[in-house]
Amino acid sequence: MARRSPVKLTPLRRHLAAVVTIALSCAFVAVMVLAGNLMQASLRSQASQQYEGADLAIESPLADEQWSSQAPLDPPTIDGAEAVWPQLMDYVQLDSATGSSVFLSASMLPPGSSGQDGLSEGTVPTSASEVVLDATAADELEVSLGDTVVLPADHSASGDELTFTVVGIAPAPEGAVFGSTPRVLVSEANAEALLGLTAGTLTDRWLASVPEGADPAAVAADAATDDLTVQTVGEAEDEAAGELMRGFGALAMMLAVFVVIALFTSAVVIANTFAVTVAQRTRSLALLRTLGATRSQVRGVVLRESLTVGVIGALLGMLGGHVLTQVALAAAAGLGWLDGVMLVPLSVWSVALPVLAGVVITVAASLAPMRSATRVAPLQALRPAPPAQRRGLGVQGVLGLVAVAAGIVIMAAGTVLAVNQIASLGILLALAGGVISFTGVLATLVIVTRPLSALVGRIIGRIGGLPARIASANVARSPRRSAATIAALLIGTTLMTMMAVGARTAEETLTSELDSRRPIDVVVSAAEMPEDAAEQIQAIRGMDTAVASARGDIEVGATEPMTLYSATPESVREVSHRPEMADELVDGVVLLGQDRAERFGVTDGQMLSVDGADGSPHELRVQIDANLQMSLVSPATLEQLRGDKTSPVVLADFADPGTPAREGVASLDLIDAVNEQISSQGYSEASADFGGTEREAYAQILTILLGITIGLLAVAVLVALVGVANTLSLGVIERTGENALLRALGTTRGQMRAMLGWEGMLLALVGAVLGIVLGSAYGVLGIEALLGSTYPVSITIPWMQVGLVLLLAVLAGGVASVLPGRTAARTAPAAALAANE
Repeated sequence: MARRSPVKLTPLRRHLAAVVTIALSCAFVAVMVLAGNLMQASLRSQASQQYEGADLAIESPLADEQWSSQAPLDPPTIDGAEAVWPQLMDYVQLDSATGSSVFLSASMLPPGSSGQDGLSEGTVPTSASEVVLDATAADELEVSLGDTVVLPADHSASGDELTFTVVGIAPAPEGAVFGSTPRVLVSEANAEALLGLTAGTLTDRWLASVPEGADPAAVAADAATDDLTVQTVGEAEDEAAGELMRGFGALAMMLAVFVVIALFTSAVVIANTFAVTVAQRTRSLALLRTLGATRSQVRGVVLRESLTVGVIGALLGMLGGHVLTQVALAAAAGLGWLDGVMLVPLSVWSVALPVLAGVVITVAASLAPMRSATRVAPLQALRPAPPAQRRGLGVQGVLGLVAVAAGIVIMAAGTVLAVNQIASLGILLALAGGVISFTGVLATLVIVTRPLSALVGRIIGRIGGLPARIASANVARSPRRSAATIAALLIGTTLMTMMAVGARTAEETLTSELDSRRPIDVVVSAAEMPEDAAEQIQAIRGMDTAVASARGDIEVGATEPMTLYSATPESVREVSHRPEMADELVDGVVLLGQDRAERFGVTDGQMLSVDGADGSPHELRVQIDANLQMSLVSPATLEQLRGDKTSPVVLADFADPGTPAREGVASLDLIDAVNEQISSQGYSEASADFGGTEREAYAQILTILLGITIGLLAVAVLVALVGVANTLSLGVIERTGENALLRALGTTRGQMRAMLGWEGMLLALVGAVLGIVLGSAYGVLGIEALLGSTYPVSITIPWMQVGLVLLLAVLAGGVASVLPGRTAARTAPAAALAANE
C-alpha cells in the first residue's frame, strides 16, 4: 500500500504573527523566571553570609540578668562541636582618611586558623588595632590593605576614638545581585575594641563548626535540648532566605500576574490567528476533502502546523529571554551596578517553563480552529460560501455573558477578601475573575463588533470620505475577522491602561498615606542642642529647609505620656508635605492621626483637661487629621502647657529628588550626614526620625513598577502591530476579487491604501476604547486587592497616559495597515480577478 504524502494546509509565513506573539510571551516568561532566580540567589547569598565558616546554627535563650551583663558570656556547650562563636547582630561606624563614613554590619570570623579561609587577601587580625573588611566595605571606605580606618569616639564603647589598620579583605557575597551590606569581620583579638566589653557575646544566637568528617546533622540532633535549638547551617539558611523572600511576596505575586497575562495574551492572539487562517482556507480545505483527504488528515495538518509554530516561537522566546537578561546583567556591570559581569542564572525552569508554556498554549489555542477545519464539507469547494450571518446571541454569546458576569462576581469577592486581610486568596481570586471576565468579553466580541464598528464608521466616514465608508462596510461585513483584529488591540490597550491606572493609583495611595502619616522628612530631637542647630541641619547638602521647634510630654490619662511637637503654620508650610495642616494648627488644638488617637484613648472633638505650666487646668481640643503619627500643637499652646520644661527639636525637609540640590545625594547619604552632625559637640541624647527615607523608598519601588509598565507598553504595542497586520493581510487575500473589482472601477492605489489605513484605525479605535474602559476597571480593582488591606486606596485615572494609550493604539492600527495596503494597491486588476484559491 502506497504511503500517503502529508497534506500541506497553510504556508508558515502566514503564521508569522503567531510566531512573534509566542516568542514575545515566552521571552517574557523566561525573563520573569530569571528575575525570580536572581532575586532568590541574591537573598540566599545575603542570608548565607551570616553563617560563613559555620556548620551549625544555635539558638540559646538568655536570662534577664545575662542580658544586662557587662562581661563576655560563655558560649553554649555543644557536644561534638569543634568551635563555637557568637552570631553578631551589631553595626559599627568606621571612617576613612578620604572622608568616607560607613555603617557596617559586624560578622564574627571563625576562631583560629579557619578564619583565614574566608579571606581573599591578607590575614586575620592578631591585635586589637587590626581589622578585616569585606570588598564592599573597602570600596565604600576607599581603603585597601595597610590603610587605616577610624572608629569615632561617639560610636566607640570606650568613648575614645580608635584607629585600626586594615590587614585583610574578604570577598563580597557571591550572587548578591541587588547589592550587599558592607561588613566588618570581627575576630577574638579586636572584638572588645569594636563591640565593647561583652565582645559580641550578648546574643542568643551562636555558630559552631564540627571536625572534618563529622556529620553536622547528627551533631545537631544530639546537641538539641528543650532549651537549646541546634540546626545545620543549610537549614538555617533556608529559613533565613524564606523570611527574606516573604518580604518580597507582593513583588513575586505581581510577577506571577504578569506571567499569566502574557500567556493569556498569547493564547488569544494565537487562537485568533489560527481561526482566521483556517477560515480563509475554507475552499482549499473543501477541495482537499473532495480529493479524498480524511478528517483525520486535515486534523493532523492543523495539529502539525500548531506544533511547528509553537515550538519555533517558544524556542525563539526562551533563547531571547536568556539573551536579553544576559545583556541586562552586562549593562548593569558596565554601569557599575555590579562588581562584574554575572552569568545568567540558568535553571531547568527558565528553559522548560517558557518552551512548555508556549507549546501547550499554541496547541490548546488551535483546538477550536482544528474542529472548524474538520467540519468543512467537500461541497463547499464547488460553490462560494456566503458569510455566516449570526442571529441573536447564540451559544458562544450566552457563554460569554455568563463568563463576564461570573468573572465580575469572582473579582469582587477576591477584592473583598483581600481588603479584609485574606490577601493571598483574595489576589488569586481577583486574578482568576479578571481572566474569566476578559475571556467572556472576547467571546462576545464577535457579536458587538458589527454595531460598534458601524457607530464608529459613521463618524470616520464623514472625515475620510469614500475610502473610510468602504473600510467601515468591510469591517461590519466580516465580524469574525474584525473581532480577531480588535481582540489583538483590546488585549494591548487593556493591559496598558490597567498598568497605567494601577501604577498611578498606587503612587497616589502610597504618597497620600505617607504624607498623612509622616509629613515631615526629618525630626531631630535632643535633650540639648546648639542654638544654630536648624542652620546646621539646613546646611547639609541635599537638605531644603530646617526650622527650630520644641517638644514636651503631657499626661492624658493613658498608660504613657503624649509627646507634643510645636510648629507654627509657617513652619508647617515650609517643611511639611501636607501644608494644608497649617490651617488646622490653631491655639488650644492638638492634631494627631487616627491610630495615635486610639493609642491614647481619645476621640475627634474631645476636650482634654491638661495641667498647665502654671499648675492650673487648660482645655485642649483633639482634632484627628488622617493618620498623622505625631501630635502637633502651636508654640503658644506648648508653652502654656509645659512652660520652659521642653526640649529642642529641629524639623527638616529633604530637597526633592531630581533637583540640583539633591544631585548625587541619596536618602541614605542624608541619614549618615544628619547622624554625623548630631553626633558632634553640642548635642546631648540626640536622635533623628527619618520619614522621608520611607517615602523615597516607596518612590523607588513605584519607579520600578513604572519601568515594568513601559516594558509592557512596548510588548503590547508590538503584539498589537503584528496582530493587526496579520489579520489585515489575511483580509486583503480573502478580498482579492473585491479589491480587483474596485481597481477595475477606477479606485486608485492611494485610495486602496487609504481604505486599508482607515480600516486599521477604525478597528484600533474600537479596540482601544473598549480596552481603556476594561483596563481602568481592572486597574482599580487590582490595586484595591493588592493595597486595600493596608491603605485607603485613592483611585486616580491618569488621563494623559490614557490619552497616550488611545493615540498609540490608533497609530498602531494605521502603521499595521501600511504593508497590507501596499499589497492590495500593487495587485493588477486582471491578475487579481484571475486569482482563485
